[in-house]
Amino acid sequence: MNEELLARARKIKILLNDVDGIWTDGKLNFFLTPQGQVEEIKSFNALDGIAVMLLRSSGIKSGIITGRRHETTVSRARNLGMDYFYQGFLTKTGPLEDVLKRENLTAEEVAFIGDDLTDLPLLERVGLAATVPNAVPAVKDAAHYVTQRKGGDGAYRELVDLIVTAQGKMPAILTDIRASRWTRPAAPQLRIVTSQEGIV
Repeated sequence: MNEELLARARKIKILLNDVDGIWTDGKLNFFLTPQGQVEEIKSFNALDGIAVMLLRSSGIKSGIITGRRHETTVSRARNLGMDYFYQGFLTKTGPLEDVLKRENLTAEEVAFIGDDLTDLPLLERVGLAATVPNAVPAVKDAAHYVTQRKGGDGAYRELVDLIVTAQGKMPAILTDIRASRWTRPAAPQLRIVTSQEGIV
């Protein structure tokens, strides 16, 4: 791990992420209900769920900025105790500006992980830009860090481990876990903002 990357990770106060291709493998699975309606199934990795708890235990906030709208993802974010959820945003700079203003942060205090072209404006602006091995080339070129794990296979967790470790907060968490006293931190009120510009 190079020192520049660790220096970036030490400054992070919030981690934002895309969903499809990061929390999932990027595949969209649809099925037809008996009533003839088309429904979508999403599959999430439990490693990424614990990752949100690691962030909260470390005093680091979390949020989602996604171009799609899906109630399953909203439910997942709420259950994990995330802070922000922006859905339907193909143009993702607006949500970033909202977070910066509400949290009184600079862009260098933000980490973002995404995998496709709509993520580029954020990746090129934040302090720690990350992506996954199967991201499009332009995104890989913009990233400070490319995870070893693929999207949906714990890539988000890998980034969280990097940030929490760089900030020196992992040893205390591991001590609590080994002593069976690591508990779920209190969940914040999830801020949900929906745009109609994105993909349903």
